[in-house]
Amino acid sequence: MKKRLLFLLLSTIFLLTACGGSEGETTSKDGASQTEEDSGGETVIRVAWWGNQERHDMTLEAIKLFEELNPGIKVQPEYTGWDGYWERLNTQAAGSNLPDVIAMDNAYLNEYNNNDLLVDLAPLINDGEIDLSDVDDVYQEINHDGDRVLAVSLGANALALVYNEDLLAEHGFELEPGFTYDDLYEINLAIKEAVEAEGGEYFGYDFANAEYELFNNYARQHDMSFYNEEGNGLGFDKEVLVSYFEWVQKMVEDGAAPSHDLMMSYIEGGNSMVQEGTSVVQTAASNQLIGISQGTDYELDLTILPALDGVHANYIRPSMSFSITEHSEHQEAAAKFIDFFTNNLEANEILQAERGVPISSVVREHLSDKVTDSVEKTFAYLEVVAEYAKEADPLSPPGETEVRGAFDRILESLKYSQLTPEEAADQFMNEALNILN
Repeated sequence: MKKRLLFLLLSTIFLLTACGGSEGETTSKDGASQTEEDSGGETVIRVAWWGNQERHDMTLEAIKLFEELNPGIKVQPEYTGWDGYWERLNTQAAGSNLPDVIAMDNAYLNEYNNNDLLVDLAPLINDGEIDLSDVDDVYQEINHDGDRVLAVSLGANALALVYNEDLLAEHGFELEPGFTYDDLYEINLAIKEAVEAEGGEYFGYDFANAEYELFNNYARQHDMSFYNEEGNGLGFDKEVLVSYFEWVQKMVEDGAAPSHDLMMSYIEGGNSMVQEGTSVVQTAASNQLIGISQGTDYELDLTILPALDGVHANYIRPSMSFSITEHSEHQEAAAKFIDFFTNNLEANEILQAERGVPISSVVREHLSDKVTDSVEKTFAYLEVVAEYAKEADPLSPPGETEVRGAFDRILESLKYSQLTPEEAADQFMNEALNILN
């Protein structure tokens, strides 16, 4: 069943079971309601996001500044962790009670757009209410649907390899742009052999459960895409997936990468092999370097993804974005809030690029000497990616989250050698087509 149909089914269920708030009512994080009259006639906008406590604290401090600069607008925050965020939004969508501004992930953007839940921001941008004059297209293009603008990026990142600079240098290796998938295999086996010969422990290249994203890049390196242009099928040939699966299986079976259960134990425990020195490199979103760098004495850095026959195919993407929903009765105030997050220098000093590299060149320049070394490295990394980038693919179709679930499940069986690469490719492609149609 398509994700769209699942979304509509959930909406119907919630319409029958959930009690909607009264008109003009907003709901805080803890469920307390507040009307415009309760706030002294001010315009109240609700803003929802996901994250950890650090993000919540930074965002609340920035909201306080926004309210000081815009005394006629009050912000009602609604924040939670990633778990449950989308279920909560589905409930609110069913009751026609979505917040004015919602944090958006690109995996869900097309789904919300297809269900007519998002405002086209193009008129607000063209009128200057959301000022993107200092924003290069590469930071925003993925948020477009033709001439419609569905969201504004809150920060940019790109898929990357986080590497342990000290450990890599100790063993005499470099990961300069141009290294290959085979180089990753050989480097990790060589380091493993050297470390274990001295009685140490080394696990190899940590995929970090990002094999789906890495294959998206691999398909683009073959001048293909994960999904077709219509969004109702796959955009790559079976042989491309088979060759990728062969590489992954070889990495794990030969010890150049950890077993699936070991990889997942680190993820579930909130730990990092690169951080502790049992791996020299892992896949990550570039802004993850900030968290991984904390609590380690090793020097960590970022490098681009492996080349394939000299071809690079990565792209800069939003780490997350803000959208205005069709349920908003205060779109002008909501636009002011997004513009504030995008362009206000003091606000971005508070936010410290925690959501990714700011999309405004003026903000990036302003923060360059006001952020930590790890944050500065994420700025520098995106400059490198821009040199090697290809144009981003169109938005993923509804159903993408289910397709990813099938990919991850089948890949796990592949890693345990329960499936051959050919069997895994056939099984995945059949399941993906059933989901998308």
